[in-house]
Amino acid sequence: MELEKVIIKIQDIKGYIGSTILNKTGEIIYIDEDKTIDLAFSSSLFNDTFRALTEASLDIGLTNLIRLEAQTEEGEVFLIYANQKHTIFAIFDSNGNVSLAKMILNQALKSE
Repeated sequence: MELEKVIIKIQDIKGYIGSTILNKTGEIIYIDEDKTIDLAFSSSLFNDTFRALTEASLDIGLTNLIRLEAQTEEGEVFLIYANQKHTIFAIFDSNGNVSLAKMILNQALKSE
C-alpha cells in the first residue's frame, strides 16, 4: 500500500487534524499541514523522542518500538507508527476515531 494512499484514508477519519511522513533519517517527505499546529516541528520533535525511546528499549534488551501514542489534557492524540523505512506522524482531536487510524497505520506499515 502506498503511503500517500494511507494518508488519504486517515484524512477522512473523524477528528483528523494533520499528518506527516518521514523517511528513516527523519526528513519530512510528505506533510498535510494544519494551520493551528506546526506539523513540521511537531513531527520532528516527536520523531526524535520516538527514536530515543527506541534506543532505550534496545538498551534494556527489548526490540524496536513500532508505535507511540500520546494524549494531551485537552484530548488531542498524537500517533507515531514506524518501520525500517518510514515514520508516520498523525494528530487527531479529542472526538477522533483514533482506533480506526491505528488499525490503518499498523496495517500500512506492516505491508510496506
